[in-house]
Amino acid sequence: MISNSSPAIIPGEAGSPKEKVFTVGSLIYTRAGLLSLFGWLLWGDFILTLMESVMPSLTPLLLKTHGASNREIVFIGSTIFMILNSALNPIISYQSDRLRSRWGRRRPFIVVTTPFVVLFLAAIPFAPEILSGIRSVGILDRLLSISPLAPLILMFIFLVAGFQAFNMFISSVYYYLIPDVVPKEFLGRFYSLFRVFGAAAGMGYNYFIFGTAETHMRSIFVLTSLVYGFAILLMCWRVKEGEYPPAIVEAHGRWWSGIHNYAKECFGYSYYWWVFLAYSALGWGSAGNVVTVFFYRDDLGFSLDFIGKMTAWSGFLFLVLSYPMGMLIDRWGSHKTIILGTALVPIFSILTFFLAVDKESAIVWMMLRSLPLALSGMAAMKWTVDVYPRDRYGQFGSAGALFSSIGGIVAASVFGWWIDWVKAYRYLFLWNAFFSVMGLVALLIVYRRWKVLGGPENYHAP
Repeated sequence: MISNSSPAIIPGEAGSPKEKVFTVGSLIYTRAGLLSLFGWLLWGDFILTLMESVMPSLTPLLLKTHGASNREIVFIGSTIFMILNSALNPIISYQSDRLRSRWGRRRPFIVVTTPFVVLFLAAIPFAPEILSGIRSVGILDRLLSISPLAPLILMFIFLVAGFQAFNMFISSVYYYLIPDVVPKEFLGRFYSLFRVFGAAAGMGYNYFIFGTAETHMRSIFVLTSLVYGFAILLMCWRVKEGEYPPAIVEAHGRWWSGIHNYAKECFGYSYYWWVFLAYSALGWGSAGNVVTVFFYRDDLGFSLDFIGKMTAWSGFLFLVLSYPMGMLIDRWGSHKTIILGTALVPIFSILTFFLAVDKESAIVWMMLRSLPLALSGMAAMKWTVDVYPRDRYGQFGSAGALFSSIGGIVAASVFGWWIDWVKAYRYLFLWNAFFSVMGLVALLIVYRRWKVLGGPENYHAP
């Protein structure tokens, strides 16, 4: 029997002979069940976006208040994530693809790690008090005193790293859950709604909350973490996974056979190297995002309240256009759409570098530049589904993240040094333009080889 509010795990007859149903694997949905699924997944995305808006926007301000340099801010705000992504994402994704449990293969990872994400996120703004307690222990105080980094910076590194490590389980596995439970024919439209709800969360945060950061920093961290913990666990309870084919059994029973198979499958074909480069270049270009707030605040003299509202209006523009973008992705395909978006990014980034000089021009160019970034980002979500093998989607997604993070560690370090040297945050737009061009070249190569491998009708992932 098919429920109207949740999918049936075992295929059966619908309530009416004429009732249309939709399937993905062993999951069967009525229209009402599909709407329920969309509602809970989009609710999870809304809360996840809200939570992940706090870290990159407030942590740089918090660190700046405590005297951190640009290099330290970039390291804590960006490089730590990339290091952990390199180390943990392949393991998490590989094991998630192969996990078989009564709760599915994705949700157990989210449920177990959510309480730790809440704990570390709430603790970040209390780093000075936590450090004071630690320094009251003599041996710990002596160990901290011999560090080349200031003890408070070390404490921030520990708390941010703890948050990023546990959030790695959620932020990666959540995206793998989507193609497991959403019927393929609805993925393009779902991803457009996915971005709509994410944009709505970001817009609400920037318009109503970000401007109060200087006076309510701790309250924002604590309340966001608690709301997130409750909401994400509720989503995991309501969204059901179906039955999966038997887990892939390694050819050899030794522990290193998994590493060998992972490396051979993901990096044994030059085609995937180009896929990973295209995906990664877009991320490397965003290494400067962590200090974008300082361009508007320090270089142009805007208040945090104005920056938040300006960002919110940019999000509103995307909110209006995101569903048409999703329809464009379904109509053109993810390859052509991501190429179009990526080709426009360097053009608008260079124009922003030269022409964003006051409030009016900054608003205009922020909004215009956000559109190709949003289009390429939205298309990339479906693009990876289209190019990676479906049965090992998490595994190949983690390989792309590994490739991206290793290069990103270097990129973020160079960017931090470069910004300290040029002493002008405006140059982050040129940085973004350079890597967008690199990504565009890789995308064109992937597109040509994707067509050779069968194209839209007969594609077979190598």
